[in-house]
Formats: sequence, C-alpha cells, structure tokens
Amino acid sequence: MATYSSADILCPFYRRDDPKTSSLTCEGVLPASTVRSHFGGRDTLNRQIKKYCAGNYKHCPWYRIASLKWIKTED
Repeated sequence: MATYSSADILCPFYRRDDPKTSSLTCEGVLPASTVRSHFGGRDTLNRQIKKYCAGNYKHCPWYRIASLKWIKTED
C-alpha cells in the first residue's frame, strides 16, 4: 500500500512507494527502466515524498537527473 494518494503526487517521474520496505520507485534514465531508492524508515520516506514527490519536485536530485533524458541534443 502506498504512503501517499496518487492525487498528492506532482512529480512526473514518481512510480510508486512502499512503506513496508521504505522505498520509492521512480522512472529511470534508460527506456522502460525504473530506479528504487531505499530510506532509513517510513518517516524518512514520508519526508522525501512530502518534500519532493508531492512538493517541489523540480528540486529533487533524481528529477534533475531523469529529466536530462528529455533534452534534445544534436546527433
């Protein structure tokens, strides 16, 4: 069961969270990939989600990395 309602999440790279394992899954940088971050406990996970996923996601370090894949570059 997720910690937050999907309606609370603002970040486009958020995929799911798991309070049992204190983990957060986000879209990865490679096509069809994800990345999972593990936190020290539910409180830390909840703070992360509140601060970034459901808050100011553009300041999240992972958002900044994942968003680079959408920048068009010349071949």
